[in-house]
Amino acid sequence: MLKYRLLLSCLLLCLTGCGGGGGDESTLDVYPVNGTVTVDGKPLPSVTVFFMPAEGTSGLGAGGVTDETGAFTLKYKDDRDGVPEGTYRVLFSRLVKPDGSSIGNDEIAIDVGAVNQIADIYNDPEKTPVSATVGKTNEPYKFEVKSKGK
Repeated sequence: MLKYRLLLSCLLLCLTGCGGGGGDESTLDVYPVNGTVTVDGKPLPSVTVFFMPAEGTSGLGAGGVTDETGAFTLKYKDDRDGVPEGTYRVLFSRLVKPDGSSIGNDEIAIDVGAVNQIADIYNDPEKTPVSATVGKTNEPYKFEVKSKGK
């Protein structure tokens, strides 16, 4: 659990712009990226999708959250739609309360003992089996991931 909390903290830092590419990130061109995520074959809302830059890819990556149909759109840290051109390791998580219920808008994940429903391998930047290459034009991505215990 500590490893997961540390990784989540690092991802949040990336999204807010701490650390990173060493230049003015707002000058990077970003290209729209969207798609769908299914978990064990079913679309789920509230799955966080994060594109983490692989070595040689500029920028800080981008994230999005699925809707009820499993659809997501990536947002760069400055709220532009998309991500810079390059290769990414794709990470997934879905935080819920230990009983599986949703975290309320007025609740903080760590305070309610939130757990990730997605298998840990999909939230480990070194082990995730999912990658994506982003270009100037992109077809919608379709990702299938497994929940814990599957």
